[in-house]
Amino acid sequence: MKLTTLLRLQVIYFVLGMLYNGLSLYLTATGKPPLAPTQPVLGAISMIVYALFLIPGYLRKITLYRILMGVAILVMGYGGVVTHIINIFTQPQLYSSIVSWAAAVGINLFGLVLNIIAVSGKFKT
Repeated sequence: MKLTTLLRLQVIYFVLGMLYNGLSLYLTATGKPPLAPTQPVLGAISMIVYALFLIPGYLRKITLYRILMGVAILVMGYGGVVTHIINIFTQPQLYSSIVSWAAAVGINLFGLVLNIIAVSGKFKT
């Protein structure tokens, strides 16, 4: 995979995460429960920070990009995947539905796979 393709897919991950958090924020603003236990504003901020982590990739600062993707794996891999999986078994009521849970896990698994590709250097510059 080319670096440009990887970065485009990572931007898609960013957009999906922002849409999920945006919908969750809208729901809470209209008096409905959020999609997931993640506070939507904090979720959106973390996605914005993630998008900033992509800038070194676009600038071809590959070492820095790979290091930042390692940080993203640690933070978002745990908070975005592991935590949601644990929660569905221990506190399923935290999610508005099984679909909202599956979307949260699916979006974050997508990003996790992309970040693993980035960290491992399995792309062409």
